[in-house]
Amino acid sequence: MTRQRQGLFWLCGSLLLVSCAQLLFKYAVMHSPLQTVGLQLQLSPELELFVIPLGIGMACYALSVLCWMSALSRLPLSLAYPLLSLSYLIVYLGALCFPIFEESLNARQLGGIVLLLIGALLIVWPAPENKSVS
Repeated sequence: MTRQRQGLFWLCGSLLLVSCAQLLFKYAVMHSPLQTVGLQLQLSPELELFVIPLGIGMACYALSVLCWMSALSRLPLSLAYPLLSLSYLIVYLGALCFPIFEESLNARQLGGIVLLLIGALLIVWPAPENKSVS
């Protein structure tokens, strides 16, 4: 496997892990144990619905950093960093797949997805080589 292919492998790992982490963080805060009741804070009995996703999310985030560092050691920053923006797309599409997040897709959001993909492609697309005849 070439160095660049290894870098892309680690980049994909980082993207998936950081996206999972973000979805788990959202799930955790949706089940936060601190609920306001009037002016009092009460601890929710479903503490594990907060702690477990938060802990797994933090582990995913830490692993994504390790994958990101491995990707950066093998890829130019001009390629790796624009592709990192795809995590926004992955998180949004992941949230659409799970009804608990109550996300929806409309034409404006679909346009944003298309623009994000076009932007990432434009940044990483290799420039044509100048072939000058001597």
